[in-house]
Amino acid sequence: MCLNTYYLVYYYRQRNEKEQAQLLGNLSIFVITFNILFSGAVFICGTKLFNAIGSNIEFYPYIAIGIATNFFSILSVLPMALYRVQERPLPLTMLNIFKGASTFVLTLLLVVHYQYTALGVLYAGLIVSAFFGVIFLCITNKYVVWHIDKFQLAHALRFSLPLMPGALAYYCVSWSDRIFIDKYMNLNDLGIYSTASTIALLLNIVVQGSYKAFEPYFFRIYGTEQFWSEFVKIKDGYLFILLSGALCLSVFAKEFFEFFAGEEYRVAYLYVAPILVGVVVSAMVLIYSTILCAQDKTKMNSIIAIVGGAVSIGLNFILVKRWGLLAACFASATSMWIMLELSEHGTGLKLSRKRSGLAVLLSGCCAIFSVYLLNVSNIWLSILIKFVLVAITIWGLTKIFRLPIHFFWRMALDKIRNI
Repeated sequence: MCLNTYYLVYYYRQRNEKEQAQLLGNLSIFVITFNILFSGAVFICGTKLFNAIGSNIEFYPYIAIGIATNFFSILSVLPMALYRVQERPLPLTMLNIFKGASTFVLTLLLVVHYQYTALGVLYAGLIVSAFFGVIFLCITNKYVVWHIDKFQLAHALRFSLPLMPGALAYYCVSWSDRIFIDKYMNLNDLGIYSTASTIALLLNIVVQGSYKAFEPYFFRIYGTEQFWSEFVKIKDGYLFILLSGALCLSVFAKEFFEFFAGEEYRVAYLYVAPILVGVVVSAMVLIYSTILCAQDKTKMNSIIAIVGGAVSIGLNFILVKRWGLLAACFASATSMWIMLELSEHGTGLKLSRKRSGLAVLLSGCCAIFSVYLLNVSNIWLSILIKFVLVAITIWGLTKIFRLPIHFFWRMALDKIRNI
């Protein structure tokens, strides 16, 4: 219900640590209670609902396991937000790494050794989510004052509920392309597009990591004198990281697929760069939507996401049947660009775009030349040439954004020493 966003914003507006602990307790009581009631209702009505809509998937056991997994996963949402506002990324990172490794090992055990196939994947997710749900509940209990404040809950819901339609609309932007490809094209095309998307969406690891780092920081300093200058610095550094990551993924996608993909999927490298355009733009939308939340403009955030979802669905519906996979890339990039323009306008910011535009132009030219024009038959020579081109381009980006290379080296060393 997007209450974790409310917690991130209003944690810094509490007067002391006791009020911060009470805020966590109040929200936790509501989330846990609502989670129990809603999950129970779904278990009771789920079979009839799925029969009514004519679903090909049985509610028991498949959807039921998913609901149970979700029940335990929700218990971790507020504790993870707590680690972020406390600026303690290392414990959270270690927990997430251990959770991912546990899921991987248990999935292999159930699927390969015990032959549970699809159910093995679901059971692995349920067991790991239940285990970590209990851990995160214990973490919550350590930092919480269990306290019910009806007025605070009402205020929290007024803040967070308008974000829900936007969150759902954002899923439409992210997934409508695959639905229309499945409808109007064949499974091989869907496989090619999904393969390209998998590589392109690796950038989301960088996006989410960076976003979770600066989001609570923005909420903490919002309203102070240094906020706007800090925002510009972080935005430029964020865009530099995005463009550098997108450039590397798009330029070396062809060689990656030649090493690891089957013959029928190697053509997917052609679509990695166009898909990455939408990924980069969506990452920039996140940074402005954070400012809108800090300004308590949650309704505007949702309206923008709904507009983007409508544009994405409309363009995919009109164009995919005619233009194929490139239309899906175009629809995603266009809808995200419209959301970015609306988000930036909604914040009231009037920032110069000269450096950003020049950086996008430079990285775009390098990607187009390397992916679509450069044709070297020897794969190792191709990698070498592309490496030189990418290195020169990234060096150029540091000059455009006025980011000295030694700054990143020093920052990395500082992080290692802190660990």
